[in-house]
Amino acid sequence: MSFEQFEKKDFDFNQFEKEFQEFDDYNVSDMSSKDVSKQTDKKENESLNKTGSLNGENKNLNEGNENLEEAYGIVTTGVEPIEIAGNGSKIIGYIAATQREKVRLGTYVIVPYENENLFGKFTKLQYRQEFTVDDATEIHSNRMLANKRDSLTAAGGRNRINEEDYKLLATIEPICILYEKNKKEGLQRRMADRIPKPNTPIMPVFDKEMVQTGLNIPKVGIFLGHLSVGGELVKTHSTPPTVAYYMRNDYSSGDPLIFRHMLVCGSTGTGKTFLTKNILRQFETENSRYRQRSDHSIQNMPCLVVMDPQDEYSQLYEDNTLSDADKFNFDSEKVAYGGIRNAKTFTAKVDGERYAGKSRAEQVEFTIPFSFVQYNPWILETAELTENQRNGLEILIADYFKDAKTKGKTASYVGFKEFVEDPFNKEYYTEQTDKIHESSYGGIVRKALNKTYERIFDKDAKPITELFKTVFKPGQVSVFPTEYINNSRIRDLIVLTMMTVIVDNKLNTSGDEDVKNTPIILVLDEAHRYLSSSAGTLSGKIISKFAEAAKQGRKEGLGLFLITQDPQDIETEILKQVNTKIVLNLNNDAAINAVKVPSEYEKRIPYLKKGQMIIHSPDNGDIVEITGLSNCVVKHE
Repeated sequence: MSFEQFEKKDFDFNQFEKEFQEFDDYNVSDMSSKDVSKQTDKKENESLNKTGSLNGENKNLNEGNENLEEAYGIVTTGVEPIEIAGNGSKIIGYIAATQREKVRLGTYVIVPYENENLFGKFTKLQYRQEFTVDDATEIHSNRMLANKRDSLTAAGGRNRINEEDYKLLATIEPICILYEKNKKEGLQRRMADRIPKPNTPIMPVFDKEMVQTGLNIPKVGIFLGHLSVGGELVKTHSTPPTVAYYMRNDYSSGDPLIFRHMLVCGSTGTGKTFLTKNILRQFETENSRYRQRSDHSIQNMPCLVVMDPQDEYSQLYEDNTLSDADKFNFDSEKVAYGGIRNAKTFTAKVDGERYAGKSRAEQVEFTIPFSFVQYNPWILETAELTENQRNGLEILIADYFKDAKTKGKTASYVGFKEFVEDPFNKEYYTEQTDKIHESSYGGIVRKALNKTYERIFDKDAKPITELFKTVFKPGQVSVFPTEYINNSRIRDLIVLTMMTVIVDNKLNTSGDEDVKNTPIILVLDEAHRYLSSSAGTLSGKIISKFAEAAKQGRKEGLGLFLITQDPQDIETEILKQVNTKIVLNLNNDAAINAVKVPSEYEKRIPYLKKGQMIIHSPDNGDIVEITGLSNCVVKHE
């Protein structure tokens, strides 16, 4: 229809409308999206056939991207300009209608250049109206409901929303640029310093190496789980298709990360113990060897020392029932499985208590000698003691050990009790020397001389100080269960004693050589009970001692593995030293704030399902979401 014809009014308006509708964008949507996609793909694939790659230069880098039917959509300037800046970027993608169900917040994508790829993720999703219309009207509402009813009938009951009036836009956050200098160096990454071209396809990432390089996560190490987004596993074209997340466990970039410490936190019932067993099993392999402190040419497997309040970790000794498919996948991703045969259960001998728990491993009884108190007087310092009473108790302990040595007697709790209750000694300290006020002395007798201590010190078993060679052995799991003990003070005393034994011998130059030269991973369940300044039986001395141990752990071969449901209760000085934080579901705001993850991940924490977790390990790679194994690699009941 020419302009001259229009001017002469020599035309049929109905015919004009019919011809125009062939080019109407609104009616183009009546074509099936599949037909439109085929036409687009045909042109793109012709270009691919000519160039040999998506943009013509780097076939290997873009391998797996040639099937444009997989594209989520295209980079567009139709909404806002494309920007890459030092303080923020703005890349908007239009998501094709056929791909909208696949898109999730956090989905990883690549946008190809001529010979490189922009690696990023979706950080914002929004619908906008396709046309300048008001969808808050009765007419529009009736049309949408009618379309919905028609689609239900036509699709045999499938409920689809008609999206022809809307466009889905996704904001892409650039993470890095992926490039390949040469085959020898392989895939590399650098900061996002290039701007993608308009209408470039936005592709899913099906190459495992691209994902690992893009997120800067190791390709080998301690297996923690599989990369996921919104609870769904990231899938690639590899076998198996999942992307394993490993924690760095060698000296290629400094000390192994376990010596920068780990934290597993989650509410009750979120799978902390299940996950912890799977992780701990990975440390007891031939590939997990660490330098001996005195001679770096010697490398040993670590000793796992587990403080076990629920009698669950002794099952590290036993196999779990696994299918052939499980074993194939574990072998493919270098996941260690099967019980650790070199495991022992150490039980404290306590009057009136007997261990009859789950452990099938070798059981070794021990006692805590009172001589241990000489250099750790805080063991007897209960929370009820005042500052004056604590000072008085330390004077009495020091003088008692001097007196016992002078008289050639073996120090014992019974002997110390008799020493304090002796009327002549009381008179000496309270009246003759005024070293201790009479009221403070009376408080010490009432509060510190407790029958609880008589039940545990100097029992008929080998002292723990004589079992160092048995407990601290490379490649061994040494489990200390406490569930069988009814008295909470005794349970705490056992755990604190073992913590002190390890820390003192690791940090002191005169420490026991078996402890100093053995790489130790100290696993502390219910860590908030022992590493909180508000803990009832804990003094500031053990806190400061552990904070120092956390700082020096790297060079001393001591890794802390803390497990808790209340991370906010762990002393800040210790929590700050933890590099790898594994966060499962937490529904307490104080707990969520304590783990200090970026806000976009912080919001997800209350919605994590069992087995889902956020991994925040700055020295290992970008913060990501992963999903743990569905089966335990050792027995778990």
